Amino acid sequence: MTGLRLPIAARIALAAGLLAAILLTAGAFAVRAAIHAAQLRATQQLAGVEATQITDATRAGVHLYGEFGSLPYQLVRDDGVVIAAAPEAETAVVPPPSTEASQTAGEVWHLDPATAAGARVAVSSTLRASSMTGVAAEDLPGGARDKSTTVYRAYVFVTPTAADRVVASLDPFLWGSVALAVALIAATAAAATRRALRPVEQMRVVADGIAGAPDGTRLTEPDSPDELRALATTLNAMLTRIDDATVRQKRFIADAAHELRSPLASLLAAIEVGRAHPDALPPERTLDRVETEARRLAGLAEELLDLASASNAAQHNGETCNAAEVVRDVVAGRTQQVPVEVSAPDTAPVHIASGALARIVGNLVDNALRHASTRVEIAVAVDDLVSISVTNDGESLSAADTERIFEPFVRLDASRSRDTGGTGLGLTIARELATNAGGTIELSRVVPTTFTVRLPLASDD
Repeated sequence: MTGLRLPIAARIALAAGLLAAILLTAGAFAVRAAIHAAQLRATQQLAGVEATQITDATRAGVHLYGEFGSLPYQLVRDDGVVIAAAPEAETAVVPPPSTEASQTAGEVWHLDPATAAGARVAVSSTLRASSMTGVAAEDLPGGARDKSTTVYRAYVFVTPTAADRVVASLDPFLWGSVALAVALIAATAAAATRRALRPVEQMRVVADGIAGAPDGTRLTEPDSPDELRALATTLNAMLTRIDDATVRQKRFIADAAHELRSPLASLLAAIEVGRAHPDALPPERTLDRVETEARRLAGLAEELLDLASASNAAQHNGETCNAAEVVRDVVAGRTQQVPVEVSAPDTAPVHIASGALARIVGNLVDNALRHASTRVEIAVAVDDLVSISVTNDGESLSAADTERIFEPFVRLDASRSRDTGGTGLGLTIARELATNAGGTIELSRVVPTTFTVRLPLASDD
């Protein structure tokens, strides 16, 4: 079972929202981490300042009790005795003072390599695992006793409390902004997509309302020169071709019905007369008339099938032949009421099957022989293309009929009637075959009447 597919606008909105959510979430985490790190660095700097303040106060003889500054601290003597400490740091175990850097399983984040009377700062992450991330310390001489110097170290614990508090206060605004931005991006993407697809929907509605009969209805082409305008232009061109094909098909069916009606009417008339007056009309005459009309019907049916075959033939099938040889063979196989003169080189290779070319030339020659007064001339020439011209000196055609002559069942005057002429499909079939081979056929001159076929030149292997 096919799953439910969301509309294009919804799918694009979801994709845009998902991508925005990923990017904005990553950015929010990066901003959050940067702010936390910056606040922690500020706390570390404050710890160093407060460590110096503790040692300065002790050096001045101030006795420290309980709170001092804003961070937990310890003041430790060189024998490890805690002299003073903040209430929350009284139980912390710190290293005793020494002239070396001190740390407890942590990283030294700052160390001033001074003498025992100078300042040192160290960081540890294990003093108070629950809330302590480090400790700052400063050494100082406690004064001479029995010609000895007591060294004190002030430890100030660097806690993440301030940094955590800052990012915690920022979180509602940060994540709220991310959610709002994702929603706005998704909504904007959906609205932009719907707006961009609005002309497509309009085209769909118009196309859905176009009836089967050609009525000239066309899609509205957008003003903007973009892909949608190109789509509308292409669809309108397709509708024009469909309308033209429908008109031609209907006209062809009407013409075919008209052409079939005449021999059928003659057949029925001959049969009815023979049946009504068997004594007055010899059976042989009735049979001869029936045979004549039946042959006309058979010829018309064959021409219709040939036209359908020519219309559906594949273009450029890759076959080649010698046009000069085909022309000579066609002329040799025709009964010539008038002389036929052929002017052709020895070879004229063309890209078309020999059978198709023979049908084209045969139809043109038959047409010329039917209307010629004294002669028919055929000329084959080779240039960039191979041209075959068939000329007859019969009654000339009007220049207005240069295209109409190729329409199905067209007979332009009395001499070209269905009784004395052919089916009216010969030139139509010839044009279809020439077009499928990548060539053209036209009435190139009206005095004398000359039809010219031009076909692609093939390499003479």
